Amino acid sequence: MIEYPRFITPSFKPFNPLELAKRTEEIVCRGDERKYTAFHATGVYSGIATGYAVGCCLRCFYCWVSLSRDFPEEYGRFFTPGEVITSLEEAARRYGTPRCRISGGEPTLCERHLINVLKLVEENRWLGLFILETNGILLGADKKYAERIKPFAKVHVRVSLKAGTAKGFEKRTGAIGKFYELPFKAVKNLLDSGISFHVAAMTDPRVMPRDERKALIERLTSIDQRVARNLEEEVIDPYDTALFRLRQAGVEMEWR
Repeated sequence: MIEYPRFITPSFKPFNPLELAKRTEEIVCRGDERKYTAFHATGVYSGIATGYAVGCCLRCFYCWVSLSRDFPEEYGRFFTPGEVITSLEEAARRYGTPRCRISGGEPTLCERHLINVLKLVEENRWLGLFILETNGILLGADKKYAERIKPFAKVHVRVSLKAGTAKGFEKRTGAIGKFYELPFKAVKNLLDSGISFHVAAMTDPRVMPRDERKALIERLTSIDQRVARNLEEEVIDPYDTALFRLRQAGVEMEWR
């Protein structure tokens, strides 16, 4: 078994993100429980209660998430779906918002846990819109996963694309380049399932060349023009963890 990948370095060996997903689930999933580090509300989305999950299946070198992403065995504690809902509702009530989400790690890890959380969100009288933020790897690999999310009317999915080419995907996420197709397949699977969603992409020109951005938008347009027109474009924020990972990867960046 290969060494568990932590973060990208100049000598980093690309990994299979589906294999990493399984290995990470062995650490952060326990029955229908999952590891989280914290629950509180933030100002994004005009205010949203957030559960910060542990563990991801990509290693993006600009990622802002705490080191729980890289060392999931050392961070967080296990929460049942019921405990997650209680924590989200408490944070939502304090902020005065009905919106909620799971962020930080990759929410689609620990599928049994996520589906049970969504069931409870659906039943909760205070919690409203649930934004499911995802890198699209697992939703692209398994079309039936998207279909299992479809019954939940409160769910809106935000698919975050990391690259428009295999080369860019491998360089920025650490995952083997050919897997860059999976997030685009996730977009197609969500579209086919009729689930509310939109697409975001890390198109910061400091890391994504102009021709790659063009390729990404053309690829989205070939799936659905409306999806491409509504693309949310992201830039890298200089969080301490992002700066640490950029240094580890040997990436120099100018900050305005």
